[in-house]
Amino acid sequence: MDSKLKIRIPITVIMLGVVSLFTDAATEMIYPLIPVYVAALGAGAVMLGIIEGVAETTAALLKLFGGIISDKTGKRKILVVIGYSVSSFFRPLTGVVNAAWQIVIIRMLDRVGKGIRSAPRDAMIASSADESIRGKSYGFDRAMDHTGAVIGPVLAILTLLVLIVGFNFKDTLLALRWTFMLAIIPGIIAVLTIILFVKEKNPAMSGTKDFKLSLKDFDRNFKSYLLVMVLFTLGNSSDAFLLFRVEEAIHKTGAVFNFVNKIEPLHKMISNFGNDLEQAKVINILFLPLIWAFFHIIKAVFSTPLGALSDKIGRKIVINTGWAIYAFVYISFALLIFLPADLQIVATFILFAVYALFYAFTEGTEKAFVADIVREDQRGTAFGLFNFAIGLGALPASIIFGFLYSYFDKVIPGYGGSVAFGFGGVIALISIVLLALVVKEPEKVSV
Repeated sequence: MDSKLKIRIPITVIMLGVVSLFTDAATEMIYPLIPVYVAALGAGAVMLGIIEGVAETTAALLKLFGGIISDKTGKRKILVVIGYSVSSFFRPLTGVVNAAWQIVIIRMLDRVGKGIRSAPRDAMIASSADESIRGKSYGFDRAMDHTGAVIGPVLAILTLLVLIVGFNFKDTLLALRWTFMLAIIPGIIAVLTIILFVKEKNPAMSGTKDFKLSLKDFDRNFKSYLLVMVLFTLGNSSDAFLLFRVEEAIHKTGAVFNFVNKIEPLHKMISNFGNDLEQAKVINILFLPLIWAFFHIIKAVFSTPLGALSDKIGRKIVINTGWAIYAFVYISFALLIFLPADLQIVATFILFAVYALFYAFTEGTEKAFVADIVREDQRGTAFGLFNFAIGLGALPASIIFGFLYSYFDKVIPGYGGSVAFGFGGVIALISIVLLALVVKEPEKVSV
């Protein structure tokens, strides 16, 4: 027992965490600005839903086949390198598109890379980490990922400030384009890190070289888990919609605009951008990454300890706690419209902080649960199926959310967000009940 307590997170997991940090820094230089970018290109919530839904579904499909190939060949690292390289090259091309629909193609190519690398990468972590610290190891990986997601928006803000103040950019769209293209730098660092510093431990081979996909080798419990994940994901739309909701609240209330204008250096900088509408756009561009960074700080702080908590008290209770938080936040966002304008801004920050805990509770724990309930030689395929199940819900989830948001905003002006967020909250509550009742958890490893 004492020896297990001294088990440390292995170097392979640590270096994969470093790769996650740089990759997410590159991603989050772009992602929190996508809603503003889409709007600047003349599109709205429906297009945002299509962009995010298609992107995540593409990733999920390739995660499935990446996992199968990694199990059959025993070569996980090469797939991980290819996946990170593809994403790092194509992601910055977001800055060269001329229409919102073209972002769909760039996001698809970015997610192709994620799809290739994700399942073999998760299997590498499972093979490297002792089962008594599996939740902690996945939690650590998520914490590093979220640390990168804090760094990314900060880099985006610094880049925008340099372009606006140092290079006197007056065109906000052009400033966004340059910021996106410069995201290639942390992406390259991530690829070099995995090539040079990540060592692969060969997994147990499956004994067959056939590249066929079948669920027959997996038991009913794993299949039930996948079905519950599909259902939950149907109500789990892209986080870009949360940013869209925040931007909407900022725009309608004008509270942030008024606050910035009271700070003389900021007022002087913003006043260079013409009328109030253009100035408000610049404030949104600079403010949304700050919110996103704040969001990921909380995720980074809590992901490792909450992943470790699942090693001690069990996976299901930790996952369901996270899903309950999700339901609370989405239902609260649905009711946000009933608050006074200024309180909407305050409530948005509080909800973002609480929402971050949903990820801290679930991301590492959901993956650790997969590793718990399948054999080692099946893990690549199992992680591929797990991500594929999430992808089955991801495309309709974001499209349905975008449709509900836009349609009901026209039918009942101002209430589209309430209907869409309410739908997500109800689906989460149903998923909590099903996970508790139909999925069995193996006995936890004593530590």
